[in-house]
Amino acid sequence: MKNIKLLNIIVVLLILTPLYSRADKASDRVPVLIMCRPTVGQIKNIEVLKSEGLLGNGKLKLLCVYHKNELTDYAPSRNYVKVKGLGWVSFVKIKGSIRKAEIFKKNIWTSQFREIFDISDGIIFTGGMDIPPDIYRQNSSLLSVATTPYRTLYESSFLFHLIGGNQNEKFHPFLEDKPEYPILGICLGSQTMNIAAGGTLVQDIPSEIYKLKYVEQVLKQSKENIHSSRYMKALFPESSKDIAPVFHGIKVNRASILLKKIMGNINSIPSVLSSHHQSAKIIGKDLFIAATSMDGRIVEAIEHKKFKNVLGVQFHPEYRYLYRGLRFVTNHPISGNFFSIKNFLAKNVASLKFHKNLWKWFAVQIRR
Repeated sequence: MKNIKLLNIIVVLLILTPLYSRADKASDRVPVLIMCRPTVGQIKNIEVLKSEGLLGNGKLKLLCVYHKNELTDYAPSRNYVKVKGLGWVSFVKIKGSIRKAEIFKKNIWTSQFREIFDISDGIIFTGGMDIPPDIYRQNSSLLSVATTPYRTLYESSFLFHLIGGNQNEKFHPFLEDKPEYPILGICLGSQTMNIAAGGTLVQDIPSEIYKLKYVEQVLKQSKENIHSSRYMKALFPESSKDIAPVFHGIKVNRASILLKKIMGNINSIPSVLSSHHQSAKIIGKDLFIAATSMDGRIVEAIEHKKFKNVLGVQFHPEYRYLYRGLRFVTNHPISGNFFSIKNFLAKNVASLKFHKNLWKWFAVQIRR
């Protein structure tokens, strides 16, 4: 009997040993985060988030993705990574060209997108210039500034491959195979997410939503209705580099699951850093509005109904000076007063907590 019990113990140990070994190897795996449009500034943002522990306390690999025909020169980014010795950062170029009619279907980029998706644990689509309106079936407003065509094409197609859209209902999106995969769209990234799913955009908020024609009219509004510092910079171009960013509150939709989870026990309204003149209009397939501006007229966040870790935010939680304060001129340079993000957030504890909670959520997902 003793021999039988001993044999059973040995068999169990033989079965469990490789399982524990695989678990140890899985726990040692370094998460791979994808970031599109890897400018020096964006890489610095990830550096700060990583050093502040907001992307988790373990190791991380950052894979910077861009199209080889983009007008943006990424040589400074590569040089910055080399000089700083950032061995955890690498680059990959999307190659080949497509026609706009091929954005929302399998194309020459499909296999490249799939390879990136398969080796990664999450992706961030960052901010930038406007999307050409013909991609979302609209004529171009005189106020649309679409100056990054290749970036728009490949990121719109990439997001379509990830989540699908009503332009091609039969397409099998990648997240069907890995539904917990986290996607964070920031500013333009959120707009691109909506376009990829078949939605449209407000091409200019002041003129379309608030029926305003002049910069001075925009600046006379409540601060809750001003969504960018570009208007103050237009009046004071000589001070444009020092003008403070714009902050305003957001109102979270009761139907939100993800954003409410990020909010946690935050009882007051968080203020977010805003820098945009466009926003989502008609919402794309399987997306819904998760937050709006305080007046309810501007979409500030979108979530996916099916893929629970897909979030688009119209504001900028990635900006490194949210976590390492910097002094700016106030929104009216003539006044001579100064604005500190650090001091602002110290007085608005809910805002800082909200931004940190957002990254804690994202860090958990990429390290699952």
